[in-house]
Amino acid sequence: MTDIAKRLKTTPIEKKKPKHSKIFQPFRAIGYVTNDIPYVINQLGQDYFLTTCVGTSFQTYNLERMNLLFVGQPTEKPITAMTSNTNRKVIYCATENYIIGYKRGKEVSRVGGGNGSYAIFQILMLGSYIAALCDDNTLKMWDTNTGELYTEIEFGDDFTATCMLHPSTYLNKILVSSSQGTMQIWNIRTNKMIYQFGYMGSAITCLTQSPVIDVVAVGLLDGTVVIFNIKADEKIDSVRQDDRVTAITFRTDGEHMMATGNMHGDVALWDLSTRRLANIMKGAHQGYITSLTFLNNQPILVTGATDNAVKQWIFEKNNSVPLPFKSRSGHHGPPLKIKYYGSYNNNIVSAGRDKSLRSFCTSRDNQNYEFSQGSLAKKAKSRGVNMDELKLPQISDFDVCDVKAKEWDSILTCHVNDNAGRTWSLKNKKLGEHVLLSKDKTAVKTTCVSTCGNYGYLGCASGQVDMFNMQSGLYRKTFGGADGHKKPITGLVTDSIHRYLITVSVDRTLKIWEIKTAKVVNTIEFDSPVVSMRYHRDNDLLAVVCDDLGIRVVDLETKKIIREFWGHRNRITDLTFSPDSRWIVSSSLDGTVRTWDLPTGAMVDIFKVNDVVTCLAFSPDGDFLATGHVDNVGLFLWSNRTQYANVSLRNIPDDYEVELLDLPSLGGMDDDDDTDITDEEDELEKEIKTVEQLSDQMITLSMEPRAKWQTLLNLDTIKLRNKPTEAPKLPEKAPFFLPTLPGAKTRFDLSAIETNEEESKAIRFNEINTESEFTKLLRACHDHDKQYNSFVDYVKSLSPSAVDLEVRSLPIDGELTVLNLYLEAISYMLQTRKNFEFAQAWLNVFLNIHGDLLIANPENTIHEKLKSILDVQQSEFGRLSEKIHYSLCLIDFTRRT
Repeated sequence: MTDIAKRLKTTPIEKKKPKHSKIFQPFRAIGYVTNDIPYVINQLGQDYFLTTCVGTSFQTYNLERMNLLFVGQPTEKPITAMTSNTNRKVIYCATENYIIGYKRGKEVSRVGGGNGSYAIFQILMLGSYIAALCDDNTLKMWDTNTGELYTEIEFGDDFTATCMLHPSTYLNKILVSSSQGTMQIWNIRTNKMIYQFGYMGSAITCLTQSPVIDVVAVGLLDGTVVIFNIKADEKIDSVRQDDRVTAITFRTDGEHMMATGNMHGDVALWDLSTRRLANIMKGAHQGYITSLTFLNNQPILVTGATDNAVKQWIFEKNNSVPLPFKSRSGHHGPPLKIKYYGSYNNNIVSAGRDKSLRSFCTSRDNQNYEFSQGSLAKKAKSRGVNMDELKLPQISDFDVCDVKAKEWDSILTCHVNDNAGRTWSLKNKKLGEHVLLSKDKTAVKTTCVSTCGNYGYLGCASGQVDMFNMQSGLYRKTFGGADGHKKPITGLVTDSIHRYLITVSVDRTLKIWEIKTAKVVNTIEFDSPVVSMRYHRDNDLLAVVCDDLGIRVVDLETKKIIREFWGHRNRITDLTFSPDSRWIVSSSLDGTVRTWDLPTGAMVDIFKVNDVVTCLAFSPDGDFLATGHVDNVGLFLWSNRTQYANVSLRNIPDDYEVELLDLPSLGGMDDDDDTDITDEEDELEKEIKTVEQLSDQMITLSMEPRAKWQTLLNLDTIKLRNKPTEAPKLPEKAPFFLPTLPGAKTRFDLSAIETNEEESKAIRFNEINTESEFTKLLRACHDHDKQYNSFVDYVKSLSPSAVDLEVRSLPIDGELTVLNLYLEAISYMLQTRKNFEFAQAWLNVFLNIHGDLLIANPENTIHEKLKSILDVQQSEFGRLSEKIHYSLCLIDFTRRT
């Protein structure tokens, strides 16, 4: 041990960037749909495929079912533009100054790069070439077959390119628009500008090809959309909407309609045959529209926006008002609180800053949904306001219990600066029927649903707690009065049998109430105001977070603080128990996530992330830790490595260098992530071998499975149970048998070499050796200073049936020589205190088989060996019994005092 430690100090270890902490490994991210990069739609046969960008990766959906097909490999930097080559079925993504081609989510090609410091913000496919607009005011084009730069166009100072378009039927031509409000047509083959158009009236923000050849739609910064004939350099028509035009699309199913989007999430529908506004989809999204697409020859409009949502709208015949058809969405504000629910261990309820309550499924993304708050779209349209303004205030706390989810509402929420709690239905996926008003009209700070699902509790700013019936919404009683809290409630929970209510408050107290009488039965005081509380019902343990950055664990059975954990350097944002209550995982504004071991009182794991963790929850089966982060709208899953790997947990000192980990990606962890060795302790564990015996005074068991010696003791029962119902039938032709060596282990005798010489078939009895390896080792070890280590190792390698056969096959002579040697080996095992359980099992089998033979030879020296074995047994049992009784007395004394 010392030599290894010295060697590790003198030998420099090359460190790699860690991919996981001791316990947690990044698994995958959920809840992401799209961002501010325009999506790409491809048509393959009758199917449409939607590819959306999500940071450093992309996702591909089947538009018919809106189900996720695959996730692309993440890039080093965020994706800035996307396009596709339908013929090759390749998606191209631009990141920084290079473009990567993906096929079914796997990288197949890469172009660009070099020494330039430019960034690409739009890309366009032209056959086997790909054009890119760059922020250094250039247009570059690469050959995707060779990866070489084909051409480069530099624009002048009076022309700042904003977007580009390949007009239909215009061979080798690209139309480029500028922030100066002008457009140019370039021939990319000759690298020359063919024509420059006049001033459009404002900066150009988007270009779209219309269904008519030579005609394009030009979107301007002032909200004007110009229908322009580029061949005749003539303005055909123009319409105007509110604010900047962000996307344009044309309907192609026979209806003359154009859709335009703006920065406020509105979509305007224009009837081009009558040249008037047909409809405004007010508040279609909660962010600015990035993409609009009418599916080819279908009355379906696909919209994408920065609110992390993609929606499909369907038009009925002769109706310009579309109806919601299909959608995929997630939070567009960071989640504030998350909690697992359900019996499948894969459903999470999440409340976010976007005033929404959502349910996420960690195994099937198409089962994610938002809880409905009523017909907000109709109300928003009639009142002319944004839909977010009509939503309930931001949720500050919630609790869920799905025991009665099929019968009545099972979620209870409270909201910022609101004096009411509201119920929600898991079954109907919507806001429930009841509004529970606090009796003193003060703001509700925290909520709780009883374990039976029948009652809901509201903790108020005044310090009192109101109890309501979840089924009827009726008020039941109030917990308060002279013995109650004097300041706002920060945590509520009921015990597993709904007998007691536990509350904590800013007044530095924890109170235990009897629910039946609404009276305080116990009060525990703390040194600092209590911020939050978590309860583990199975073990009656309560974790309390205080303003002094400490975590205190209270045992409700003894009403005492049993553990205190210190180490966070900033306010603790959330904490949770592991399902077995062995760990407490906490997060803080210092960016760290710490794991505390309750039995030892030590910190056993710590890691750091760039984005502060605001909420976390452990899955009921202990497989995953879910976290929500500042400035991230998704949820992140971390796998628990102790579920599938051997993890050695030790106390982590205060001066431990905290590793910075990357957040989980959308595609999940790599296959080789788990085999990555990242710290010195793992290297040390590789070199240290298991010690056979720590001390010669300790009774030591073997490292073999328990079933190995248990099967040996019950072998007769097992054989009787497995006895065949009928005798085996002989084969028609006897197979060829190789000669075998004597012994329980089947070993073929391959020493004989075939020769052409005729050998005598006479049997030489004096050359026959009937002793097995078992007996030979017994004799050899007896002759070698009676050290039976090699014999013990050999027998340990045999199966239970083979050991039984060897014991039964021991050679018997008048002096019982081999039987004496066998008992001598057993005595050696007991005296050295090694493989103690095997010594007992082998002795038991020996006495059961040869007991009658020992009784028939009372004068044999074997009885002296049996007596010595008995003396060793009694001596060791006496020693062990004394230690056990001493420990029991000490535990009993400690418990009583």
